Amino acid sequence: MAKLKEITAFLESLVPPEQQDSWDNSGLQVGWSEQEVKQVGFALTVSNSVIAAAERESVDLIVTHHPLTISGLKVFTSERYPQNLLLNLVKKSISVYALHTNLDVSPFGPTAIISEFLGLLGVEPILSMPPYGAVGRLPLPSTQEVLLSSLKSFLPDDVFRVIGYRPDCKVETVAVCSGSGASFIDVVAGRADVYVTGDVKYHDAMKALDLGLTVFDMGHFGTERLFYRELKKLLESNFPEVEFILLPEKSPFEVV
Repeated sequence: MAKLKEITAFLESLVPPEQQDSWDNSGLQVGWSEQEVKQVGFALTVSNSVIAAAERESVDLIVTHHPLTISGLKVFTSERYPQNLLLNLVKKSISVYALHTNLDVSPFGPTAIISEFLGLLGVEPILSMPPYGAVGRLPLPSTQEVLLSSLKSFLPDDVFRVIGYRPDCKVETVAVCSGSGASFIDVVAGRADVYVTGDVKYHDAMKALDLGLTVFDMGHFGTERLFYRELKKLLESNFPEVEFILLPEKSPFEVV
């Protein structure tokens, strides 16, 4: 059995909190430093269903990618969101620790995981400061159709969309930014054949078309749900007395 402070200290040694953006709220969201932790659950986002699953599985700590809140909260009542989540977590004695933008720029984060899956070579960040995203070469040239099929087989289910899709077009360089990366379209255009990201809005899609950039919008959930993969391995190695599980959740988007 481990204490909460031991697990959070280990996470912070891997993904330092000071690497998060100034506006962010990574770190311990709810918790008691001396709390004993027997079971840890991973979830991209805390929700009512995630909390219910954590209670069923006797989870003491939920490790998430998304913080419960980024802006400050002044009133805590059960009628407000996300205050109702916080109150429920406290009531059930479930702690929450979030790794957000500090994980995004980490070699253990979802962008790095997708880049490694693709086998990208000569990887450089899309932006140098902070080092968001990744741009690299595929080990062997591919086509947009093959690349998209490969990503669909690897990423968690979401609503996948494509912009400027040309199935037979040759792909040599790929840019990746998990979550919401539409703001980097200008930077990626001319540097990559295909940009893999999520949360692309209409005007950003039109911009990509005009710039001649093919974008694979694989969803915010789809590109970030796998945030836990490297962390889970490292935590299991360092805390063999603790059980680590993946809590069930799915993308909020459906096509009807």
